[in-house]
Amino acid sequence: MPFTVLDVQAMPRAERSRTRKLHDAFMRGLLSKYPDARVMVKDVARSHDQLPAWDEWDVEAKFQVMYGEGKLDEVAAQRWESLTRLTDELHASNLVVISAPMWNFSIPWFLKRWIDAVVQARLTFEARDGTYVGLLAGRRGVILTTRDGAYTPPSPWAAHDFHVPYLKSILGMMGLSPIEVVAGEPMHALGPEAAAKGLEQAIAAAESLGRTL
Repeated sequence: MPFTVLDVQAMPRAERSRTRKLHDAFMRGLLSKYPDARVMVKDVARSHDQLPAWDEWDVEAKFQVMYGEGKLDEVAAQRWESLTRLTDELHASNLVVISAPMWNFSIPWFLKRWIDAVVQARLTFEARDGTYVGLLAGRRGVILTTRDGAYTPPSPWAAHDFHVPYLKSILGMMGLSPIEVVAGEPMHALGPEAAAKGLEQAIAAAESLGRTL
């Protein structure tokens, strides 16, 4: 089986995106190491309307599977099947790459919509003896991001980073390990010269990570 990558993209600015530059550098490095890799692209910025809406039927299907007897009507069964197709992509992968800029100290809403779809009991995690056990063990994760300020400790803004810690926690809950991070910063706060330098360093780090992963 070829090395398989689930490439989750949350970059609405497409080719103009600074995070895209990190993503492309990482993939360039990765494909130099795994030239025959299979890459499954999940562009949640452009196809978020195809993700579960989390309306009455989606929630009822989730609750029936988690807490009920698993008896789903036709609509709920169709909704649950749409969830399992998304989680099947995770199970089919060796590596999950999430490329997403920081928005308001956190992640873009359409990435959260995907996360709410794939973090599912009995599909990607289980509750055992009062704790959560991920069902995606043996898979690695990579987070690629850019942010306008500087949030890496010991920055005084580190406590405002609800982006990378959240993604590491939620991926870890599903069993992914280790999870590598490349963050380009600051993209605005300290002026254009610092932004250019930070982006250049992050691009180099992303490509290096892809080559050595």
